[in-house]
Amino acid sequence: MKRNVLSVLAAAAIFAAPAVFAAAPYTDLQTLPSREAVDYMYDTNCLSFAAGTQFYPDKVMTRGEVAQLVYETAASLPLVNPDFKDVQPGQAGDAIAAVAAQGILSGYADGSFQPDKAVTREEFADVVYRYLQYCHLADADGAVSPYADEDTVAAVYQKAVSVLHSKNLMTGPDNLFRPKDGITRAEAVETMYRLHHSDKNYVSHVQVMLQVMKALNAEYGSTIAYFRQGTMYWEGDTLILGVKGGPGRYLVSRIQNGVDRADAVSIRRVHLSRTDYDQLMNRAVNTLVEQEGVQNYIGSVPDFVHEQIVITVRRPVSETTLQELTSRVGKGLVRIEVASKTGQTVAAVQEDRSADEPQKSDAKAAKKEQKTSYSSLVDQATSDAIASVQSDNLR
Repeated sequence: MKRNVLSVLAAAAIFAAPAVFAAAPYTDLQTLPSREAVDYMYDTNCLSFAAGTQFYPDKVMTRGEVAQLVYETAASLPLVNPDFKDVQPGQAGDAIAAVAAQGILSGYADGSFQPDKAVTREEFADVVYRYLQYCHLADADGAVSPYADEDTVAAVYQKAVSVLHSKNLMTGPDNLFRPKDGITRAEAVETMYRLHHSDKNYVSHVQVMLQVMKALNAEYGSTIAYFRQGTMYWEGDTLILGVKGGPGRYLVSRIQNGVDRADAVSIRRVHLSRTDYDQLMNRAVNTLVEQEGVQNYIGSVPDFVHEQIVITVRRPVSETTLQELTSRVGKGLVRIEVASKTGQTVAAVQEDRSADEPQKSDAKAAKKEQKTSYSSLVDQATSDAIASVQSDNLR
Protein backbone atom coordinates (compact mmCIF):
# COMPACT_ATOMS: atom_id res chain seq x y z
CA MET A 1 0.00 0.00 0.00
CA LYS A 2 1.44 3.31 -1.03
CA ARG A 3 1.36 5.98 1.67
CA ASN A 4 3.56 8.90 0.76
CA VAL A 5 4.54 11.35 3.50
CA LEU A 6 7.40 13.71 4.32
CA SER A 7 9.95 14.41 7.04
CA VAL A 8 9.94 16.66 10.09
CA LEU A 9 13.14 16.88 12.11
CA ALA A 10 11.33 18.40 15.04
CA ALA A 11 9.16 15.33 15.56
CA ALA A 12 12.03 13.30 17.03
CA ALA A 13 10.98 13.80 20.61
CA ILE A 14 7.52 12.35 20.08
CA PHE A 15 7.85 9.81 17.32
CA ALA A 16 10.66 7.78 18.79
CA ALA A 17 7.83 5.78 20.36
CA PRO A 18 8.15 2.01 20.72
CA ALA A 19 6.52 -0.34 18.24
CA VAL A 20 3.99 -1.46 20.87
CA PHE A 21 1.92 1.35 22.35
CA ALA A 22 -0.80 1.62 24.96
CA ALA A 23 -4.44 1.38 23.95
CA ALA A 24 -6.45 4.57 24.25
CA PRO A 25 -9.23 4.49 26.87
CA TYR A 26 -11.93 5.38 24.34
CA THR A 27 -14.89 3.03 24.21
CA ASP A 28 -16.44 4.25 20.95
CA LEU A 29 -13.88 3.16 18.35
CA GLN A 30 -15.74 0.05 17.16
CA THR A 31 -16.82 1.70 13.90
CA LEU A 32 -13.25 2.44 12.80
CA PRO A 33 -11.56 0.05 10.34
CA SER A 34 -8.51 0.24 12.60
CA ARG A 35 -7.89 1.96 15.94
CA GLU A 36 -4.11 1.92 15.47
CA ALA A 37 -3.82 5.61 14.57
CA VAL A 38 -5.90 6.69 17.58
CA ASP A 39 -3.97 4.42 19.96
CA TYR A 40 -0.63 5.63 18.65
CA MET A 41 -1.50 9.32 18.80
CA TYR A 42 -2.99 8.91 22.28
CA ASP A 43 0.09 7.07 23.52
CA THR A 44 2.33 9.86 22.22
CA ASN A 45 0.26 12.55 24.00
CA CYS A 46 -1.22 14.13 20.88
CA LEU A 47 -4.94 13.92 21.74
CA SER A 48 -5.37 16.31 24.66
CA PHE A 49 -8.47 17.75 22.95
CA ALA A 50 -10.24 14.38 23.36
CA ALA A 51 -10.37 13.88 27.14
CA GLY A 52 -12.43 11.19 28.85
CA THR A 53 -13.47 7.78 27.57
CA GLN A 54 -15.31 8.95 24.44
CA PHE A 55 -13.37 9.91 21.29
CA TYR A 56 -16.36 10.75 19.08
CA PRO A 57 -14.61 9.68 15.85
CA ASP A 58 -17.28 11.17 13.56
CA LYS A 59 -17.33 14.56 15.29
CA VAL A 60 -16.14 17.43 13.09
CA MET A 61 -12.93 19.05 14.31
CA THR A 62 -12.93 22.66 15.43
CA ARG A 63 -10.20 25.21 14.75
CA GLY A 64 -9.05 25.00 18.36
CA GLU A 65 -8.83 21.19 18.24
CA VAL A 66 -6.91 21.27 14.97
CA ALA A 67 -4.44 23.73 16.49
CA GLN A 68 -3.91 21.42 19.47
CA LEU A 69 -3.46 18.36 17.24
CA VAL A 70 -0.84 20.06 15.05
CA TYR A 71 0.96 21.63 18.00
CA GLU A 72 1.23 18.38 19.93
CA THR A 73 2.25 16.43 16.83
CA ALA A 74 4.99 18.89 15.88
CA ALA A 75 6.53 19.12 19.37
CA SER A 76 8.76 21.94 18.19
CA LEU A 77 6.70 25.06 17.62
CA PRO A 78 7.97 27.88 19.84
CA LEU A 79 5.63 29.15 22.53
CA VAL A 80 4.28 32.69 22.22
CA ASN A 81 1.77 34.65 24.28
CA PRO A 82 -1.85 34.25 23.10
CA ASP A 83 -3.01 37.42 21.41
CA PHE A 84 -6.60 36.63 20.40
CA LYS A 85 -9.56 38.24 22.09
CA ASP A 86 -11.49 34.94 22.20
CA VAL A 87 -8.66 32.64 23.38
CA GLN A 88 -7.84 32.14 27.05
CA PRO A 89 -4.34 31.35 28.36
CA GLY A 90 -3.68 27.69 29.05
CA GLN A 91 -2.74 24.51 27.20
CA ALA A 92 -5.19 25.06 24.35
CA GLY A 93 -4.34 28.76 24.18
CA ASP A 94 -0.63 27.98 23.92
CA ALA A 95 -1.27 25.62 21.02
CA ILE A 96 -3.44 28.15 19.18
CA ALA A 97 -0.91 30.94 19.66
CA ALA A 98 1.98 28.76 18.50
CA VAL A 99 0.39 27.53 15.26
CA ALA A 100 -0.96 31.01 14.49
CA ALA A 101 2.45 32.63 15.01
CA GLN A 102 3.94 30.33 12.37
CA GLY A 103 1.13 30.95 9.87
CA ILE A 104 -0.08 27.36 10.04
CA LEU A 105 -3.59 28.29 11.19
CA SER A 106 -4.03 32.04 11.39
CA GLY A 107 -6.61 34.16 13.16
CA TYR A 108 -9.02 36.69 11.71
CA ALA A 109 -8.66 40.40 10.95
CA ASP A 110 -10.92 41.36 13.86
CA GLY A 111 -8.44 39.88 16.36
CA SER A 112 -10.37 36.67 16.94
CA PHE A 113 -9.38 33.04 16.34
CA GLN A 114 -12.85 31.47 16.52
CA PRO A 115 -11.60 28.26 18.17
CA ASP A 116 -15.06 26.64 18.13
CA LYS A 117 -15.60 27.07 14.39
CA ALA A 118 -15.85 23.80 12.43
CA VAL A 119 -13.10 22.94 9.94
CA THR A 120 -13.76 21.57 6.44
CA ARG A 121 -11.62 18.97 4.71
CA GLU A 122 -10.13 21.53 2.32
CA GLU A 123 -9.32 23.84 5.24
CA PHE A 124 -7.65 21.00 7.11
CA ALA A 125 -5.64 20.12 3.99
CA ASP A 126 -4.41 23.69 3.94
CA VAL A 127 -3.37 23.47 7.61
CA VAL A 128 -1.37 20.29 6.99
CA TYR A 129 0.20 21.83 3.90
CA ARG A 130 1.24 24.94 5.84
CA TYR A 131 2.67 22.71 8.55
CA LEU A 132 4.79 20.98 5.92
CA GLN A 133 5.81 24.38 4.53
CA TYR A 134 6.95 25.35 8.02
CA CYS A 135 9.15 22.25 7.95
CA HIS A 136 10.38 23.09 4.40
CA LEU A 137 8.94 19.81 3.17
CA ALA A 138 5.91 20.78 1.11
CA ASP A 139 7.07 19.58 -2.32
CA ALA A 140 4.73 17.19 -4.10
CA ASP A 141 5.84 13.56 -4.23
CA GLY A 142 4.79 13.10 -7.85
CA ALA A 143 2.02 13.55 -10.38
CA VAL A 144 -1.40 12.10 -9.57
CA SER A 145 -4.71 11.90 -11.36
CA PRO A 146 -7.14 14.62 -10.20
CA TYR A 147 -10.00 13.91 -7.85
CA ALA A 148 -13.36 13.49 -9.54
CA ASP A 149 -14.63 16.50 -7.58
CA GLU A 150 -11.46 18.59 -7.80
CA ASP A 151 -13.33 21.43 -9.47
CA THR A 152 -15.29 21.94 -6.25
CA VAL A 153 -12.14 22.71 -4.23
CA ALA A 154 -11.77 26.43 -3.55
CA ALA A 155 -8.96 27.97 -5.57
CA VAL A 156 -7.08 29.06 -2.45
CA TYR A 157 -6.86 25.43 -1.28
CA GLN A 158 -6.15 23.65 -4.57
CA LYS A 159 -2.36 23.60 -4.11
CA ALA A 160 -2.67 22.12 -0.62
CA VAL A 161 -5.14 19.45 -1.72
CA SER A 162 -2.95 18.54 -4.69
CA VAL A 163 0.22 18.18 -2.61
CA LEU A 164 -1.49 16.04 0.02
CA HIS A 165 -3.03 13.93 -2.75
CA SER A 166 0.46 13.26 -4.10
CA LYS A 167 1.38 11.94 -0.65
CA ASN A 168 -1.71 9.73 -0.51
CA LEU A 169 -3.12 11.67 2.44
CA MET A 170 -6.85 12.28 3.01
CA THR A 171 -7.73 10.06 0.04
CA GLY A 172 -10.83 7.90 -0.30
CA PRO A 173 -11.67 4.73 -2.21
CA ASP A 174 -14.08 6.53 -4.53
CA ASN A 175 -11.62 9.20 -5.82
CA LEU A 176 -13.65 11.96 -4.18
CA PHE A 177 -12.13 14.53 -1.84
CA ARG A 178 -15.37 16.11 -0.58
CA PRO A 179 -13.74 19.47 0.19
CA LYS A 180 -16.78 21.08 1.84
CA ASP A 181 -17.42 18.24 4.29
CA GLY A 182 -16.21 18.68 7.84
CA ILE A 183 -12.94 16.93 8.75
CA THR A 184 -13.78 14.32 11.39
CA ARG A 185 -11.63 13.50 14.39
CA ALA A 186 -10.89 10.04 12.96
CA GLU A 187 -9.82 11.49 9.60
CA ALA A 188 -7.64 14.19 11.13
CA VAL A 189 -5.86 11.80 13.48
CA GLU A 190 -5.32 9.26 10.70
CA THR A 191 -3.77 11.98 8.52
CA MET A 192 -1.31 13.12 11.20
CA TYR A 193 -0.51 9.50 12.04
CA ARG A 194 0.41 8.78 8.43
CA LEU A 195 2.70 11.79 8.39
CA HIS A 196 4.91 10.39 11.11
CA HIS A 197 4.68 6.65 11.47
CA SER A 198 6.15 3.71 9.53
CA ASP A 199 5.37 0.05 9.88
CA LYS A 200 5.62 -3.05 7.70
CA ASN A 201 2.61 -1.94 5.64
CA TYR A 202 3.68 1.57 4.69
CA VAL A 203 6.58 3.99 4.68
CA SER A 204 6.46 7.30 6.53
CA HIS A 205 8.56 9.81 4.63
CA VAL A 206 8.65 11.81 7.85
CA GLN A 207 10.27 9.10 9.91
CA VAL A 208 12.61 7.84 7.19
CA MET A 209 13.96 11.29 6.31
CA LEU A 210 14.34 12.19 9.98
CA GLN A 211 16.54 9.17 10.54
CA VAL A 212 18.42 9.52 7.24
CA MET A 213 19.23 13.17 7.93
CA LYS A 214 20.62 12.15 11.30
CA ALA A 215 22.87 9.64 9.52
CA LEU A 216 23.96 12.26 6.97
CA ASN A 217 24.77 14.76 9.70
CA ALA A 218 26.92 12.15 11.45
CA GLU A 219 28.69 11.18 8.22
CA TYR A 220 29.21 14.57 6.56
CA GLY A 221 28.96 17.02 9.44
CA SER A 222 25.72 18.61 8.20
CA THR A 223 23.03 18.15 5.58
CA ILE A 224 24.37 21.21 3.74
CA ALA A 225 27.78 19.56 3.50
CA TYR A 226 26.14 16.43 2.12
CA PHE A 227 24.35 18.40 -0.60
CA ARG A 228 27.74 19.53 -1.89
CA GLN A 229 28.36 15.88 -2.72
CA GLY A 230 24.95 14.43 -3.44
CA THR A 231 21.19 14.70 -3.90
CA MET A 232 18.16 13.34 -2.08
CA TYR A 233 14.69 12.73 -3.52
CA TRP A 234 11.79 10.31 -3.40
CA GLU A 235 10.85 7.74 -6.03
CA GLY A 236 7.51 6.50 -4.77
CA ASP A 237 8.24 5.13 -1.30
CA THR A 238 12.00 4.86 -1.85
CA LEU A 239 14.30 7.65 -0.68
CA ILE A 240 17.15 8.01 -3.17
CA LEU A 241 20.53 9.24 -1.99
CA GLY A 242 22.52 10.12 -5.10
CA VAL A 243 26.20 10.45 -4.18
CA LYS A 244 29.04 11.60 -6.41
CA GLY A 245 31.85 9.06 -6.43
CA GLY A 246 30.21 6.84 -3.83
CA PRO A 247 28.94 7.14 -0.24
CA GLY A 248 30.98 8.10 2.79
CA ARG A 249 32.86 5.36 4.54
CA TYR A 250 30.27 4.66 7.22
CA LEU A 251 27.10 5.92 5.56
CA VAL A 252 25.72 2.50 4.61
CA SER A 253 26.17 1.12 8.11
CA ARG A 254 24.73 4.29 9.66
CA ILE A 255 21.58 3.85 7.56
CA GLN A 256 21.30 0.14 8.25
CA ASN A 257 21.66 0.68 11.99
CA GLY A 258 19.84 3.99 12.37
CA VAL A 259 16.89 3.84 9.96
CA ASP A 260 13.98 1.63 10.95
CA ARG A 261 12.92 1.21 7.32
CA ALA A 262 16.41 0.97 5.82
CA ASP A 263 14.82 -1.01 2.98
CA ALA A 264 13.19 2.25 1.88
CA VAL A 265 16.58 3.91 1.25
CA SER A 266 18.63 3.41 -1.91
CA ILE A 267 22.12 4.83 -2.53
CA ARG A 268 23.07 5.55 -6.14
CA ARG A 269 26.14 6.92 -7.83
CA VAL A 270 25.43 10.18 -9.65
CA HIS A 271 27.28 12.81 -11.67
CA LEU A 272 25.98 15.96 -10.00
CA SER A 273 25.30 17.13 -6.46
CA ARG A 274 22.45 19.38 -5.35
CA THR A 275 24.90 22.29 -5.24
CA ASP A 276 25.92 21.53 -8.83
CA TYR A 277 22.28 21.58 -9.91
CA ASP A 278 21.73 24.94 -8.25
CA GLN A 279 24.76 26.45 -9.95
CA LEU A 280 24.03 24.99 -13.38
CA MET A 281 20.36 25.91 -13.21
CA ASN A 282 21.32 29.49 -12.48
CA ARG A 283 23.67 29.46 -15.48
CA ALA A 284 21.02 27.88 -17.73
CA VAL A 285 18.27 30.34 -16.78
CA ASN A 286 20.58 33.34 -17.23
CA THR A 287 21.62 32.06 -20.65
CA LEU A 288 18.06 31.47 -21.80
CA VAL A 289 16.84 34.88 -20.63
CA GLU A 290 19.85 36.58 -22.23
CA GLN A 291 19.20 34.86 -25.56
CA GLU A 292 15.39 34.69 -25.64
CA GLY A 293 14.21 37.43 -23.30
CA VAL A 294 12.42 36.99 -20.01
CA GLN A 295 9.04 36.81 -21.79
CA ASN A 296 9.83 33.32 -23.08
CA TYR A 297 10.87 31.96 -19.69
CA ILE A 298 8.30 30.27 -17.42
CA GLY A 299 10.25 28.26 -14.86
CA SER A 300 12.98 25.73 -14.14
CA VAL A 301 13.46 22.68 -11.93
CA PRO A 302 16.16 20.06 -11.46
CA ASP A 303 15.37 16.56 -12.73
CA PHE A 304 17.43 14.37 -10.42
CA VAL A 305 16.29 11.15 -12.09
CA HIS A 306 17.54 12.06 -15.59
CA GLU A 307 20.23 14.43 -14.30
CA GLN A 308 19.04 17.43 -16.25
CA ILE A 309 17.88 20.98 -15.75
CA VAL A 310 14.31 21.33 -17.06
CA ILE A 311 13.39 24.76 -18.37
CA THR A 312 9.79 25.47 -19.34
CA VAL A 313 9.28 28.07 -22.06
CA ARG A 314 6.36 29.59 -23.94
CA ARG A 315 7.73 28.90 -27.42
CA PRO A 316 10.55 26.80 -28.91
CA VAL A 317 13.99 28.34 -28.50
CA SER A 318 16.39 29.13 -31.33
CA GLU A 319 19.34 26.99 -32.42
CA THR A 320 21.64 29.74 -31.22
CA THR A 321 20.15 29.47 -27.74
CA LEU A 322 20.60 25.69 -27.75
CA GLN A 323 24.24 26.10 -28.74
CA GLU A 324 24.79 28.65 -25.98
CA LEU A 325 23.21 26.32 -23.43
CA THR A 326 25.54 23.54 -24.55
CA SER A 327 28.54 25.85 -24.36
CA ARG A 328 27.74 27.33 -20.96
CA VAL A 329 25.99 24.47 -19.17
CA GLY A 330 27.00 21.24 -20.88
CA LYS A 331 25.69 19.01 -23.63
CA GLY A 332 22.56 17.10 -22.74
CA LEU A 333 22.17 18.78 -19.35
CA VAL A 334 19.30 21.09 -20.28
CA ARG A 335 15.86 19.87 -21.36
CA ILE A 336 13.55 22.44 -22.93
CA GLU A 337 9.82 21.87 -22.46
CA VAL A 338 7.27 24.06 -24.23
CA ALA A 339 4.05 24.89 -22.37
CA SER A 340 0.91 24.37 -24.41
CA LYS A 341 -1.83 26.96 -24.63
CA THR A 342 -3.90 24.94 -22.17
CA GLY A 343 -1.20 25.37 -19.56
CA GLN A 344 -0.07 21.76 -19.64
CA THR A 345 3.58 20.98 -20.31
CA VAL A 346 4.47 19.25 -23.55
CA ALA A 347 7.88 17.61 -23.68
CA ALA A 348 9.14 19.34 -26.81
CA VAL A 349 12.78 18.49 -26.30
CA GLN A 350 15.25 20.47 -28.34
CA GLU A 351 18.89 19.48 -28.68
CA ASP A 352 21.95 21.22 -29.99
CA ARG A 353 23.04 19.17 -33.03
CA SER A 354 25.94 21.36 -34.01
CA ALA A 355 28.35 19.59 -31.70
CA ASP A 356 27.67 16.32 -33.53
CA GLU A 357 28.71 17.69 -36.91
CA PRO A 358 32.22 16.88 -38.22
CA GLN A 359 34.66 19.66 -37.50
CA LYS A 360 37.13 20.99 -40.07
CA SER A 361 40.60 19.82 -39.22
CA ASP A 362 43.56 22.10 -39.03
CA ALA A 363 46.81 22.04 -37.18
CA LYS A 364 45.57 24.02 -34.20
CA ALA A 365 42.33 22.05 -33.82
CA ALA A 366 44.24 18.80 -33.87
CA LYS A 367 46.06 19.67 -30.68
CA LYS A 368 44.26 18.35 -27.63
CA GLU A 369 43.99 20.65 -24.67
CA GLN A 370 45.06 19.48 -21.27
CA LYS A 371 42.02 19.99 -19.02
CA THR A 372 41.31 19.34 -15.38
CA SER A 373 38.27 17.13 -14.93
CA TYR A 374 35.73 18.14 -12.30
CA SER A 375 34.73 14.50 -11.85
CA SER A 376 35.60 11.24 -13.59
CA LEU A 377 31.87 10.56 -13.81
CA VAL A 378 30.98 13.49 -16.05
CA ASP A 379 31.97 14.41 -19.57
CA GLN A 380 34.40 17.21 -20.30
CA ALA A 381 31.68 19.68 -21.33
CA THR A 382 29.95 19.23 -18.00
CA SER A 383 33.23 19.41 -16.12
CA ASP A 384 34.13 22.66 -17.90
CA ALA A 385 30.70 24.16 -17.17
CA ILE A 386 30.85 23.39 -13.46
CA ALA A 387 34.41 24.67 -13.21
CA SER A 388 33.35 27.85 -14.99
CA VAL A 389 30.45 28.43 -12.61
CA GLN A 390 32.68 27.85 -9.59
CA SER A 391 35.26 30.22 -11.02
CA ASP A 392 32.57 32.89 -11.39
CA ASN A 393 31.52 32.39 -7.78
CA LEU A 394 35.07 32.93 -6.56
CA ARG A 395 35.49 36.24 -8.36
